[in-house]
Formats: sequence, structure tokens, C-alpha cells
Amino acid sequence: MTVIFSSILIFISLLQMVPGQGSGQSTVEIPRITTEIILDGMPDEAAWQEIPSLPLTMYQPVHRGEMTQQTEIKVAYDDKYFYVSGKLYDSEADEIVANSMYRDLYSGDETFAIILDTFNDSENARWFFVTPTGVRVDLLVLNDSEGNNSINSDWNTFWDVETEITSEGWFAEIRIPFSSLGFEEFNGQVTMGMIVYRYIARNAERHIFPDISPTWSRGFTKPSQAQKISMSGIEYRKPVYITPYLLGGFEQEHLLEGNEFNRNDKTKLEAGLDIKYPLSGNITLDVTLNTDFAQVEADNTQINLSRFPLFFPEKRQFFQERSDIFAFGTGGSNTLFYSRRIGLEQGRPVRILGGARVAGKLGEWDIGLLNMQTDALNSINLPSENFGVYRARKKIINNQSYAGGIVTARLGMEGSYNIGTGFDFLYNVKNNEYLELKYASTFDDRFSSTYGLFKNGLLRINWERRTTSGFYYDLTAKRSGRLYNPEMGFESRNDYSFYDARFYYGIFSNPESPLRIITPSVRLFAILRNHDHSVESMLAEHKWELNFKDGSEFEITANWWFEDILFPLQFSENATVPAGSYSFWGITSSYSMNSSNALRTDISGEIKSFYDGTQQRVSITPTWNLSRHVEISGDAEFNFVQFEPRDQKEYFHVFRLRSLLALNTKVSLQLLSQYNRVSKQIGTNARFRYNFSEGRDFWIVFNETTNTQLDRFTPRLPQFDNRIILVKYTHTFY
Repeated sequence: MTVIFSSILIFISLLQMVPGQGSGQSTVEIPRITTEIILDGMPDEAAWQEIPSLPLTMYQPVHRGEMTQQTEIKVAYDDKYFYVSGKLYDSEADEIVANSMYRDLYSGDETFAIILDTFNDSENARWFFVTPTGVRVDLLVLNDSEGNNSINSDWNTFWDVETEITSEGWFAEIRIPFSSLGFEEFNGQVTMGMIVYRYIARNAERHIFPDISPTWSRGFTKPSQAQKISMSGIEYRKPVYITPYLLGGFEQEHLLEGNEFNRNDKTKLEAGLDIKYPLSGNITLDVTLNTDFAQVEADNTQINLSRFPLFFPEKRQFFQERSDIFAFGTGGSNTLFYSRRIGLEQGRPVRILGGARVAGKLGEWDIGLLNMQTDALNSINLPSENFGVYRARKKIINNQSYAGGIVTARLGMEGSYNIGTGFDFLYNVKNNEYLELKYASTFDDRFSSTYGLFKNGLLRINWERRTTSGFYYDLTAKRSGRLYNPEMGFESRNDYSFYDARFYYGIFSNPESPLRIITPSVRLFAILRNHDHSVESMLAEHKWELNFKDGSEFEITANWWFEDILFPLQFSENATVPAGSYSFWGITSSYSMNSSNALRTDISGEIKSFYDGTQQRVSITPTWNLSRHVEISGDAEFNFVQFEPRDQKEYFHVFRLRSLLALNTKVSLQLLSQYNRVSKQIGTNARFRYNFSEGRDFWIVFNETTNTQLDRFTPRLPQFDNRIILVKYTHTFY
């Protein structure tokens, strides 16, 4: 093992001698202001008049085309804040799209945004945008905005914004405290990457600075393409954020005791505390005691017609801050560290007694340390556990390359343990060509005497060309050992080898065409069992993606699957598949409307053979903004599976109805109801929020799981499995 890692380090040292790819981009000095800016949405102060507007370019629908509306964007800073102003003129002001007033929600509105690569690492950034109604949305950009998991929409921080709509258009002023950004300072200078843009929703038009080529799927959010900016003399303040909470309520739960369900009632009265202390401008200590996530939105119900576990995204705020540092993805949703392993078990919440996290930059290193302690959960015989994650990563060779390592530890207080270790290396070979190497291994108390480099390990090699113009590809080879078991991570399969080849060709249309870009693609993958090299799964797929200039999208896909299953599958009581080998084909199609429409929908359909049967699926997700204060959306997924050889059929339907009510950007109510036809249950989640000011929130939360067919089991099911009502208040002192 030592020899292998020594060889890797020697290889990296040799690569550092290779000339790297440089951006060649000059740095722009941001104007410093000394007079007060009144945050009222109208950038008419004298300080703004002295600052030149940024030179904007049309990003879409036609790169460098003629902009239909006038846009003026300016940036500045003082000792404490970074400021952005926008004069977003519109000759058709009554057509401005402002669908919603619900906080942290994008409903297809006009937007004005800034993206800041605060640590100047060309990979991660903080994304702030505002709509005409003053709705603020903050997100994290990860992995240079590449891949399906590169945008974290559940992150939040402290910042202020005001907007104003007039007959000339709409106007905005954004103020972001430097204490909410984090940054590195060298000799009094701070360098960041910056992207600003305005999006006109009704015709999918985006004005941007700097002039970024639209040759990536989300090029307008790519930190590596951001304009380098510099500031000096920032008096960084180290505010200590102390956020206590008080929570009260009651819970009712029906438990099976003997031959009947008995209701267990209990009241809840709890208090807890979160502390955020910046150790420097670029590294922060977070401490949490008696952690609570009562206000987190409920997970969407998913239909599982595969033989693998479902993956649910992390929504809890504590795990969002600098989540990019702790990321160690191993392909798809698989990862060595999956934060939902902490405080959740078998779908049940587990009390988090407390924990701490240190994350940020230390010199040239990204570092992250996380340690959490959970309580025992006697109802499922789960002991008290300690969870630790330790991560380090350093840029090498060039600005788009790094090497790093990670250690995860899940320690049961009764003596059980699961340790994960990993090494990752990303090398920007040239231009858009990237080579990625990852190796991870796990050590478990159950298999401590049978360790092997590949038996307990996972190795993944990936080569890709990151672009959406012309010919590009994504090639992956991966091997996961029989005893590779990341109990702090997520791995959908075990003991397999995976080979995946994806080839694309992006064609940008001429300016007169209604199409913006056409992308045909081909994918081939095979998964082999390690012990006998037999084929477990295989796919051949051909897809066409059509992206229109009006913001709508259309896809059609034809595919052929092969599955070899060693054990029978049971999707429900009325849908089973015997062990054996199966090949099946299918066609999938989807259409998405421009999201700016007050009444809009996405629709998709699929028809295919399914093992030795058939499957038909239709999904429709309409959204209707009745006004800026009311949004109603729904999801209806109809799945019909039939196996004629066994005279079996089943309807796997899921229905979801969500209502968003916003009196203004501070007072809101969300109602979510979900029905799963297989489980015959309705899940209800209601969340009322009154945001007095940043850091001061009052919540009322209601959750219930209702049974709709009470007599389908013996003993008879209760009317509801569980019901909980909670009231929570948080107050941040700083």
C-alpha cells in the first residue's frame, strides 16, 4: 500500500514539472467607495454615478447577438460589503416576469445575479440572485458547474437586497457582507472570480460579464471562466454568529405491540445552539449542540422500479456550508461520504447530540474536518455513534488540477466501526480535457482480517472533454471490490466492474433558427461481476436533445437494456420478476416549456419492454402562478407494469400537490401532499415561516403519514402512522 501511494506522489511531482494551462486573463480592480450607499433598490447615489458599467455580452439565445433591452450593471466595495447594482431597463415593463414572492424559490422569473469564486480556486463559487419582487436565492456552485450534483440549492447565508419595479424596467441593489463570503488575502490584496448577468425570462435572453462562450451546459455559472477581480484594504471582521433555538410541540405515533397498534403520545420541548466562528477570512469553525432540522422540507416520494436503493439529496443547512470540500463522488450518486448517514437511519430521524466542523483554506490547502455524535435509537437497536470526516486537497500543476485525500469514520459506542479512506487526483491535461483518478477503501470490524487492496477498495478512472460544442465525450472505468462497504457513503452496487462510454456532438444553430443547440449522443455501458466476469447489466442508448431559443427543451431517447438477476425481484405484491437473464428496449420522450409562463408544465412519457413484461409511464408536472402570492404545482407520475406470463399487473402511481403562499418575502406557507399508490399512504408536510430579519425565524411545522386503506393488513392499520406538530424559533446574535 505504501509503495502504491509513494508511486502516486512521485507521478504527481513529475506532472508538476509540466507547463500548465493558464487562463491568460487580466485582473480587474473593483472600485472602492467611501460614501454611503442606501440600500433601497434604486442605484442613484453619487457613489454609483462615478462607477463605470461593466461591458455586457449576450450569452443566449445567440452568443454575441444584439441585446433587446438596455442593461447597466456595476460593482463596488467598501470595508465591510461587496455591492452590485443593476439598472435593468425594459421597453415592455408590463411584460416583466415576476411570478412569485416565495423566499429561496425560482419560479421562472427575471433574475439579476452575481457569482463569486471567493477563494479563487476556479472550481467553487457562491451564487446570489434576485427577482423583481425581491425574492433572494443563494446557491453553491461545485466542481466547476460540471455534472448533475454541481449545484447545491439548499445553502443559505447572510446578505441583503432591495428591488424596485417602475415603468422603465426594474432595478436592484445587492449588498453582501465579506463575513458571509470568506476569502484569501495576500499582501493586503484579495483576488476572486466574478460573473454577473441579467436574465430576461420571457425570451430566455441572458446578458453577461465577462464574455463567456456558451460551449458548456452551464457556462454562465462556471468559476473557471469567471473574470478575476481584485480588492485591497478590506478590514475583515470576524463576527461570531450565535444561534440558539427553542422548539416545542407534540408527536403521536402508532406502534405495533403484539396483535394491535397502540398510539404513543409524547410532548417535545427542546433547546439547542449553533455557533459559527471565523478563525480567519478563509476558514470557519461551526459548533452545533442538540442539532435540530424540524424546518427542513420533506423528501419527495420516489418510485423505485430498479433493484438498487434510492438516493435522496441532503437538505439540512448545517451540512451545506463548504460541502464542496467534503465531496468525494465515485460516479453517479455514489460517494464515499453521504451526509444523510448522520442523524437518519432507515428513514427515521436520530438525535444528533452535537458536533463541530472546521472548513476552509489553509495556505494552498482546502481542509475540512467534521465530527458528529448521535444518540442511541433503541427502537431499531441502533447504538450511539460517532461520525468523523477528515478531508484535505491541494491544487497542483495548474489552476484546474488538484490532489487530495479523505478519511471517514463511523464508530459505534458498542465497538463496531467502519473506516473509509480515499485518494483523488484531477488533472486538466489541456484545454477542456480532464483526467480523474479516484481510489477508496473501507475497513470494517466484520472483515478486519480479510483486507485486500482491491477486495476492500474502489478504483475509478475517468477521462472527459468538458464542452457542449462539437465532439465531446465522457469515458469511465471503475472497479468496486466485494468488501468495499462505505457505511458513511452511498454505493448502489457491490463487487462489480463498470465500463461506460458517452459520446456527444453539440451543434449550435444559426441565428435565424428557432433551435439554439442540438445534441445527439450515444451511450454504451457494461457492468460485470468480479467473481466470474459475467455480465450483470448492459445498456445501449441513443438520445437527441433539442434546446430552443425560447427556453423550451425536447428530448427523445431509444435504449436497449440487458439485466441478469441472480435473485427474484419484488416491486410489489403484484409485480415480481424471477431470477434470470432479460433484454428489453424502450423509447422515452420529454418536453419542458419556458419556465417564465404563469401556467407551464413539463411532460414526459416512456414505453418499453420491462424484463419479461411491459411498462408504460407518463409524467406531468404543471405549475400555475395565480399571482405573485400564490403558486400551485403538481406532479403526477403514472406507471403501469404488466407481466403477462404470470398474469401480474401493478399501478405504480405517485401524485404530489404543492401550494406556496407568500404574503411577502418574509411571511410564507408551504403545503405539500404526496400519495403513493403502492404504499396506499398520503404524506402531508406544512411549513409556516415568518422571517423577521436575517437570522431570526419563526416556524410552525406539521407532518403526518396517513393510511388510506386501513383494512388491507391484519391487524387493521391505524388512521395515521405518525403525526407531529412543532413550533420553532431561531435567533442569531452577531
